[in-house]
Amino acid sequence: MKITNEIKNINVKDPIIMETQQLDITKLSPTDRKTLMQELAAEEKANKQKARSDKAAYKELSTEFLINNIDPLIDRQNNMVELVDSVFKNFNDVLKLKTDIYGLDKLEQESHTVTHPDGSCSITIGHNITISFDGTETAGIQKIMNYITALSGDEQDENSVKLTKAVTHLLKPNIKTGMLNPAKIIQLNQMRSDFNSPEFDEGMDIIIEAQNRTKGSSYVSGYKFVEVGENRTKKVEFRFTV
Repeated sequence: MKITNEIKNINVKDPIIMETQQLDITKLSPTDRKTLMQELAAEEKANKQKARSDKAAYKELSTEFLINNIDPLIDRQNNMVELVDSVFKNFNDVLKLKTDIYGLDKLEQESHTVTHPDGSCSITIGHNITISFDGTETAGIQKIMNYITALSGDEQDENSVKLTKAVTHLLKPNIKTGMLNPAKIIQLNQMRSDFNSPEFDEGMDIIIEAQNRTKGSSYVSGYKFVEVGENRTKKVEFRFTV
């Protein structure tokens, strides 16, 4: 009962709301106004000085970071170049024998893969290829589109309609370059059997012959399953490009 009485005797006062009044500079005396302006100018000057100091410190720290880290990265890159060159040289004997056995043109094949018989590891060496077109591909595109236009006339054939949409999409040029997408041309070339058409095949032949294939950077990629515990392995993949 004592606690209850104490609670009843508590008086709750209304909260005091603190009002923030804005300074009316017009009501200041000339001396006070001058003092205020000097304080504001000093504060602005200090803020600008701090900003300059922070920028200078940032540039100094950035340069220090660059100096401390650039050389190890250059060394790593040089080591990677030497490693990739070494792998390519070591593959020469394998490539020569492969060419002799299978009659392959080693200059035309863009990559070669060697995989262990048990699948535990694999190495692929090759060159990244840039594909462009010489302008004659437009004749091939026109042949294919003529064929597709005739094919799409039969709206009752659902399969033909789907194929028409697919071909139209794959022949759509890149918005930025205005050129055909090489990856989509590969997809389109795989559809020859779907059409079984001499006109379609002729158009595809023209497009493919219009390609300019330029070898770019060299790369070595692959994987190996390594032991990470009892009866446990982990597939470690790698790719080096120079």
